[in-house]
Amino acid sequence: MQAINSRKLLETTERLARENAALQQQLREARKSLDAIRAGNIDAVVIGNKKNHRVFTEKTADKTYRILIEKMNEGAVSLNKDGTILYCNSYFARLVRLPLQKVLGIKFKKFIAPSSKKRFDALLQQKPANALKEEVYIQTNEGTSIPVLVSVNSLTQDNNYLLNIILTDLTIHHKNQEELKRSSEQLQQKNIELESANTELTAFTYLSSHDLQEPLRKIQTFVSLVFEEEYKNLSDNGKDYFRRMQQTAKQMRALIEDLLIYSRTKAIDRNFKKTDLSIIVNQVKKDFQEVIGEKKATIESGHLCKIKIIPFQFRQLLHNLIGNSLKFFNPANALRIVIKSKISGGSAFNNKKLSPEIDYCHIVYTDNGIGFDLQYKDRIFEVFQRLHNKQDYPGTGMGLAICKRVVENHDGIITATGKLNKGARFDIYIPVK
Repeated sequence: MQAINSRKLLETTERLARENAALQQQLREARKSLDAIRAGNIDAVVIGNKKNHRVFTEKTADKTYRILIEKMNEGAVSLNKDGTILYCNSYFARLVRLPLQKVLGIKFKKFIAPSSKKRFDALLQQKPANALKEEVYIQTNEGTSIPVLVSVNSLTQDNNYLLNIILTDLTIHHKNQEELKRSSEQLQQKNIELESANTELTAFTYLSSHDLQEPLRKIQTFVSLVFEEEYKNLSDNGKDYFRRMQQTAKQMRALIEDLLIYSRTKAIDRNFKKTDLSIIVNQVKKDFQEVIGEKKATIESGHLCKIKIIPFQFRQLLHNLIGNSLKFFNPANALRIVIKSKISGGSAFNNKKLSPEIDYCHIVYTDNGIGFDLQYKDRIFEVFQRLHNKQDYPGTGMGLAICKRVVENHDGIITATGKLNKGARFDIYIPVK
C-alpha cells in the first residue's frame, strides 16, 4: 500500500514539474510581448480560439504614418492649443538648426520671423477647419531667415485641440524666381538694344539707298559722258584714270547693294510660303542663262523638296551659291553643279546641332570648281571675307554671309566643305514646318 502511494506521489510531482515549466515558458513569452508593446514594436494583438478571434490594436497604432512623416522632405509640427510644439519631425529640426529634443516644448511662434508674425497670426485667426496655406519666413536658431510655405490644419483628439503644420522650404524656388527675374530683365534690356539697333539699321538702309547711291550714280553718269564726248581729247593716262574710276564706282555700288541685301534679310517681315525648290532653281538658272551658256556649265537639280520658306530670300540664297560657282569655276573642267534634297529626321544626319525630334529638308549643293582650303570652312560665311585675289575674282565678300543669314532666318543651319581644285559642297538643313 505504501509503495502504491509513493508511486502516485512521484507521478503527481513529475506532472506538477511539467506544468510549472510550461507556465514559466508562457510567462517568459508574455514578458517578451509586453516589452515589445512598450517599445512600440507591436501595433496589434490577436486573441482567439478555434471558433473565433479578436484583434486588439494600440490606440496610437500609427507606425507607418510615423515613418512616413519622419522620412518626408518637409517639416511636420504638431502644436497644442497655446502653440507649444508637442511633436516635430527631424526635417523641421534641421530646418531651424536645433537638435530634435530641444525643439519639443518650445512655442512655435519663436521660429516665425518678425516680418511674418502678423501674416501668421492672421492665418491662425481663420480657425482652419480645412488646410490653409500661406508663405512666411521662419527664423533659425542661427538667426537666418528661410522662406517656407506653411499648410495649417486643426483636429481634435481625445477632446484635445491640436494644430498640425506642414512646412515646405521655398529657398530653391525663390532662387529660381530671382534667376528668372534677372533673365527677364536681361532679355528686356536686350530687346531695347535690339530695337535701337533696328532703328540704326533703318537709318543706315535709308542712307545707303539714297544718300550714298545718288552720288555714285552721278559719278558713273559723268564718267560715261566723258567717255562718250571727250574720249578723243583724253591722254592715255587720262583714259586709264577714268576707266579705274568707273570700275571703282561699279564696285562701290555693288558693295552698297550687297550691304542692303544683307541688312534687309534680317529686318524684313518673314512671310513663309510652301514652295517647290525646283521652281526657284529654274528661276535662278534663267538669271544666269547667258553666263551658263558661255561657260558651258550644267546644273542638275531633279526633284526637290516642297517646304515652307521665304521665297525671295531663298532665291537670293541660290542666286549667290550658283553665282559663286560660275565665278570660281575651274577652267580645266566643264563646270557641273548638282543640287539635291530630301526630308529626314534630325537623328539621320551627322550634325549635333540638329534636333532629333524635328524633320529637316536637307539640301546638298556641290560643284567641281576651284574649291577652298578646309581650314576656311567657317570663315567664308563672315562678312567681307575673301579667300581669293580681288583682281582675279571680283566681288564684295558678302555673298556667303547673306546665304548664312537667309538660312538662319529659316531657323536652319548651313555648313561648307571643300578641297582646293576639287570643288565645294554646301549642306543646308531647313526645319520642316
